[in-house]
Amino acid sequence: MDNIAEQLVEKRRTGADTVKKILISVGALLLASFFMYLAMMGAFTMVIFAVLVLVGGVWLLGSFGVEYEYIVTNNEMDIDKIIGRRKRKRMITVDISEAEEFAPYPAEQDTPVDATVHAYSGSETDAYYLVVNHSGYGKVKLIFNPNEKIREAIMQELPNALRIKLRRNGS
Repeated sequence: MDNIAEQLVEKRRTGADTVKKILISVGALLLASFFMYLAMMGAFTMVIFAVLVLVGGVWLLGSFGVEYEYIVTNNEMDIDKIIGRRKRKRMITVDISEAEEFAPYPAEQDTPVDATVHAYSGSETDAYYLVVNHSGYGKVKLIFNPNEKIREAIMQELPNALRIKLRRNGS
């Protein structure tokens, strides 16, 4: 039977994101106002620049919404990053059967890894980590916020020795 599970997690917005949005908005409005002032002075082509600045500001503001999609299909897990609900980028695909660790984050012991993939909402309270051997990146630590369905799908595909160890520890 196929093992399939999906989850969409929205990244929490920070204070820095709010400041950036305000700066982009104010900057776009000031620059567009300046171009409109020049247009009223006789340079009518500046209206086009004013409109382009406003459109660019709106486009930049739309880039702040980040979501992560976790897709478990049998023994593979894909993680996609969705930016502004308009651009999707595959972050990584891992083979769960190559996993070495799976536990709540932050880890009690820090395992040395070659790469770390942060694909979580920003809240570490319900975050998990998965350490897996990847053919292209070496040993990878994946930090993410799986729901119960994703955790169960991962548990089904973990190597038998790791699954037994996790059940013995009560994870």
